[in-house]
Amino acid sequence: MTDDRFTSAALHTFALVAALRAALGVSRGIAARRAGEDPTEEEPEAPVRLYLWGAAERIGRLLVRLRLRAAAGVPEDPHAALVQAFEDRLALADLAEELRVAHQRLLSLYPAVSEDLVEVVRRRHREARSLAEEDALDGDLGPFLERLADDLDALRAALVERA
Repeated sequence: MTDDRFTSAALHTFALVAALRAALGVSRGIAARRAGEDPTEEEPEAPVRLYLWGAAERIGRLLVRLRLRAAAGVPEDPHAALVQAFEDRLALADLAEELRVAHQRLLSLYPAVSEDLVEVVRRRHREARSLAEEDALDGDLGPFLERLADDLDALRAALVERA
């Protein structure tokens, strides 16, 4: 039995948004490489710290957004629930990407930042990516979001300690 609660146009719209986001991500990556930014190489401390402060702010905004969504719960209207699940996945995908690059940049600061912090950011990246890719985003995000909030505080503290 097929689930025809959602129109084809809505699903095509989601596919288009996802494709555009992927193209934008590739475009930003190419632009960064052309500008000489390569997070796979060790970078000087000052620009890495500056980047990580910005990343911490972006991660914090995504964290607040996801916490508010978790508190609001799932909308009763199935179309609204579909849109919200899609937006949650986009936020988790953005979060995973921020954490991936933050992990790479933290490697440039090691051993000035603890190995534990570098590792925990890597783990949160994997968790966020897994959540964004789950078939059903029915699980409680609360424990993940709480861990992430604690880790974000640790990242900010590490940046302040050595600033």
